[in-house]
Amino acid sequence: MALQRIAGLVLVFAPATLVAGAEVPEAACPIPGEPLHWIADACMARLGTDDEIAASDCIAKEARVPFTSGCETKVHYKRELCTWSVERGTHAGPVDACLADPGFAGATVRNGGVGR
Repeated sequence: MALQRIAGLVLVFAPATLVAGAEVPEAACPIPGEPLHWIADACMARLGTDDEIAASDCIAKEARVPFTSGCETKVHYKRELCTWSVERGTHAGPVDACLADPGFAGATVRNGGVGR
């Protein structure tokens, strides 16, 4: 499923923070995984399920949100998951520390897809 792209704010990693300004080539994106996998993990977290079928409407809706790059998409949904995790106490530290944590990812990202 292709993501639409428009001009706008692009986020890139800087040490321990995200900074607006320059576009990062996908190969240089510090966040691993596929954008759609980050979307799936965010939707399943929002709905409190690990069932991709139950989350399919959310996933389809979020996949239509326009971002300027796959990296920007991953930053957006990782930030959402980090915020959610820090608020619920499942990840210690501030959101920026979570964003900088290369090991933080949902099951879909870690497994390279849903149901794997």
